[in-house]
Amino acid sequence: MGAFRVTRNVELSTIYYIEQSFATDWTGVTVVKTFRQVYDTGVDVPIVCIRLFDTSSTRLEVGATTLENRFGIIIDIFAASDGQRLDLADYVLEKLRTNWDYYTFAHESGNNEVLVKTLAGRIHITDFITNSKIDLGDTVDTKDRFRHTLSVIVRKEVT
Repeated sequence: MGAFRVTRNVELSTIYYIEQSFATDWTGVTVVKTFRQVYDTGVDVPIVCIRLFDTSSTRLEVGATTLENRFGIIIDIFAASDGQRLDLADYVLEKLRTNWDYYTFAHESGNNEVLVKTLAGRIHITDFITNSKIDLGDTVDTKDRFRHTLSVIVRKEVT
């Protein structure tokens, strides 16, 4: 069983955390990873799309070869109304500010359809970058009418 690399694990851990949070606290919200999933005609709003968009690295200390990676995560919210858009954005930010579990993911032995996860640390937000409405006008796809974007920079707990 080959484990995924850190960048992929950060993205999957974040998606898993937000999925579990909505499953516990909110009904009817679909969490996805790609825009293809967002615009699938079988998926209705509200939708939260989470994806990792950037990784930057710095040396952990002068002269060291150990790197500290920072990961940029974008969370797009597709809502049914302006009020729901604002509520979902506040909810997601509230969940992210408290940090979340980092897992290593791997395919189950002999089965590429099943992922196995193992707790391996925590993820912390270092910067809140964007929290804004995306105004594309009234003549857009209904999924884009009440859209919001959040972006954050995170790091995996150094072990």
